[in-house]
Amino acid sequence: MKYSIIKQIFKDAWHAVKFGYLSSRRDRYGYIHPTAVVYQPTWATKSNMYLYRNTKIGENSQINAHKGKFIMKENSRSGMFLTVITQNHKFKTIGAYPGGPGWNEEEPADVIVEEDVWLGTNVTLCPGVHIGRGCVVAAGAVCIKSKEYPPYSIIGGNPAKFLKFKFTLDEQIEHEKIRFKEENRLPIELLCNNYEKFYKNK
Repeated sequence: MKYSIIKQIFKDAWHAVKFGYLSSRRDRYGYIHPTAVVYQPTWATKSNMYLYRNTKIGENSQINAHKGKFIMKENSRSGMFLTVITQNHKFKTIGAYPGGPGWNEEEPADVIVEEDVWLGTNVTLCPGVHIGRGCVVAAGAVCIKSKEYPPYSIIGGNPAKFLKFKFTLDEQIEHEKIRFKEENRLPIELLCNNYEKFYKNK
């Protein structure tokens, strides 16, 4: 048997172990709640992942978090092929170029997904993104740091932007009362300001 074939067999076997058994281990996460689920295969930097109660990440996802943190709060979920990046190269250095000196000196930028968020299939969360509570992110959306994603909004596009609120203002306030204890509710003033700000700018 040719050496190249043997090499490929061992390579495929290691790949199966890495993305099967090792990927499913739960002892290497920054934090993972007992009810959280990460469907396999998923490639992830576990030490910087923080998955809280009743969270789920779809299969074939990539969580590239070797510098910044990826935080997914309670009752948030993603479809398949989620991509998360929590660091960035230093593009703004004069004279720098991809792969050149200092290219690997990346800057961390945490990605945070608040409670009750749905991330559709093939969503990308770029460094520094903050997805507000109760958002729905459309399939294929590419969320970037320079855009704002307020609570209870529907988000879509590349780059992803606010499309509309999924609830009226009164429904947002009522939903907060039903879903969250008083000390954990978003301030009514914040919800009112967001509603006026984003519909005024549309």
